[in-house]
Amino acid sequence: MVPGGGTMRRGFTLVELLVVVAILAVLAAILFPVFSQAKAAAKSAQCLSQLRQVGTSLQLYIADHDDTFPVAFFWSQSGGQPCIQTSFQSMQPYQKSALILVCPTDQRVLDYVAGTQVMRFPAPCPSSPDVRRMSYQPNLRLIDVGDPNFLVNPYTGQTGRPVRRGSEVEFPADTAAFADSTIALQGGTAGYTTYDLPVQPRHGELAHVVWADGHAKPVRTRPELDEDGSQLGGLQLDLQPIASWLVSGDGPYAGQRQLVGIPYRAPDGAWALR
Repeated sequence: MVPGGGTMRRGFTLVELLVVVAILAVLAAILFPVFSQAKAAAKSAQCLSQLRQVGTSLQLYIADHDDTFPVAFFWSQSGGQPCIQTSFQSMQPYQKSALILVCPTDQRVLDYVAGTQVMRFPAPCPSSPDVRRMSYQPNLRLIDVGDPNFLVNPYTGQTGRPVRRGSEVEFPADTAAFADSTIALQGGTAGYTTYDLPVQPRHGELAHVVWADGHAKPVRTRPELDEDGSQLGGLQLDLQPIASWLVSGDGPYAGQRQLVGIPYRAPDGAWALR
């Protein structure tokens, strides 16, 4: 008892305080990863939603341009300097904002990375929408490089092949159009890197893909292997070579390693590539 008839309140002991701190630490260790996973899942869902909008704009472009896909990279000149228009800029009139081209989990979209991690190009042509950062790359076997009428294949250097038509893609739901990667339009006399850019699995082991029919879904990535089974430097979508980006775990692509071109069914019923 204390003077006046009151009761003295006992404070926490050191042991009790340590127990409380330990409990809080355990709760934090449990909850922080949950919050982090929830945040990553929200960003992944946002990225997939953005790519669905890209898929919709692709279909609108094809419908308005005589059933043709946009050219991936159209090279030109402006004031004696090289300039470029990408397929993303061609589709920009069908998109509400260029922000849908930046994945919220793409940590490298604002930086230029050496080697093949970022595809660097000159500035956009003055007549093109000023879109300079893109978290996705087109399938160069489907959406090719060149001018609006005839294209040059970046792998073979051959010219004279007309742009792809939607009707040429017999299996649009199984043919990738865009996937997680990075393109940067730098301006000035930018250096050029390889076209064969590695996929960037930003969502765990998954990369988000827009397919030729406009839908978007995630695809698991695996180390790129050569024909002897040795690991190469990049990643591939599912089981297919990164160069083709024609991807499916089953159906017409099952068991095929080398796919270069657009798949179709030959008159004898066999699968072939054009």
